[in-house]
Amino acid sequence: MFAVFVERVIGRDIACWARCTIAMAVEFFGLWLTNAYLYPQFVDVLPVAREMSSVTGIVVFISIACIVSRKPSVLDEARISAVSLAAYPLAFGLVCFGLFYADPATLVVGAVLRAASTRWIALLAGVSICSMPARSCMSCIAAAYCLSYCARAVFGDASSIVCTVALFLCPYIVYASCASVASTAVDAAKKEVPRAVSSITQPSAFLPFSHALFAAILIFRVAYGFALTFGSVNGVPVQTLFSLIPLAVVLVFAFLPSMPRADALYQVAALFVVAGVGVALVASGGGQASLGGVSVAGLLYAGSECFEVLMWFSLASIGARNLSGALVVVAWGRAASSAGLLMGAFAGHAMNASGNPSLVSAGLVVMLVAFVAVNVTVLKGFSFQETIDGIVPLKNVDSKQGDVPLDVMRGCDVLVEEKALTPRESEIVRLLARGRNAPYIQEKLVLSRNTVKTHVANIYAKVGVHSQQDLIDMVEECACKSADGRV
Repeated sequence: MFAVFVERVIGRDIACWARCTIAMAVEFFGLWLTNAYLYPQFVDVLPVAREMSSVTGIVVFISIACIVSRKPSVLDEARISAVSLAAYPLAFGLVCFGLFYADPATLVVGAVLRAASTRWIALLAGVSICSMPARSCMSCIAAAYCLSYCARAVFGDASSIVCTVALFLCPYIVYASCASVASTAVDAAKKEVPRAVSSITQPSAFLPFSHALFAAILIFRVAYGFALTFGSVNGVPVQTLFSLIPLAVVLVFAFLPSMPRADALYQVAALFVVAGVGVALVASGGGQASLGGVSVAGLLYAGSECFEVLMWFSLASIGARNLSGALVVVAWGRAASSAGLLMGAFAGHAMNASGNPSLVSAGLVVMLVAFVAVNVTVLKGFSFQETIDGIVPLKNVDSKQGDVPLDVMRGCDVLVEEKALTPRESEIVRLLARGRNAPYIQEKLVLSRNTVKTHVANIYAKVGVHSQQDLIDMVEECACKSADGRV
């Protein structure tokens, strides 16, 4: 019974789930450690280095999205990762040197290079969860948050040396955990016709950067950036147990018998953000850090981190439906997220520096009105679930076989796992699912006619079909089930 429960929640490929969970947990923890430990040290040397680092990250995300959209053939995951991981120690060393010797120029160079060298690894972590069904993805995010919160508790009072070493190791742990899983999405993007071309003929397979999804990510991340900085002391974010609320919500969603619509998380997040700004508005009038025991930043944390869960789930679900576009959609999502975080942090720092309760209250009113206005105008009628469901698998034109959905290979993976096919049978299934005939398979795999015939007969018997078309139909059904999270 327990095994069935675990398989339903986590999925069949537990090793893949574990690797993705570790990668995302370390990514979440690394972002927290950067904001709670590294960036506050910039204040005494050159505060603007934080913003320069963030801007660099945004530029890198946008550049990757544009390059992959227009010329995906240049992607070389191994080479890009090697360059990133090789440049990171130099960048980290420059940051440490700049902080230790209070050298602004060195700190800026190190911060910019560090942001540039880690963004590719962060993208790999994001696209790795695109390989999982919806329920497994949701449970992965929940588990990653749980692990990151545990790490935060451990490192909350750790020495500077321990925090420095942990921060240095984060990108390497993320890459070692997710590289093998993320390579599937990178390879799919690399082999695809440039998105700039295919998006014209098959627009329903892609999301443009002007889509409301990215506007929602931007506005909610403004709230998160504000929560990180508003009321902070010397740049150190206020810690609050309200951050545990998203974990509880996601755990409930992941373990429900039927997965709820993604918009339920959006509604919860919006309520917490509005309540958080309201609490901050009332408390700021008296210069208080809390109101009735409720932290000023606590509800904002809960709402914005709840939305972060939704953001990752939405990006992963969209990427799962069109794996060849996963890298681009995650890059656009991270760019919007980073831009919103930067804007919110800037607003928070500005209010902290004003020291005038009236100005702070006015700023909070503007933020609340802007947040509500965007939700009732730009996001009016927008649905996360409908956006996810509206993405269709991209079709790749094959001159001999016609349109072959790229997600057919994903359906093959599901079928192979369900029916316990042998490696050789798996190869043949993938060829049959693409419409290849027996002579082609003989030549491709260098097998005799009788051997191919025997393998095909065994496959049909195991799968329970009687023809190649029946097999193709079953593969497509498996692909749909995988995209919908039913496997």
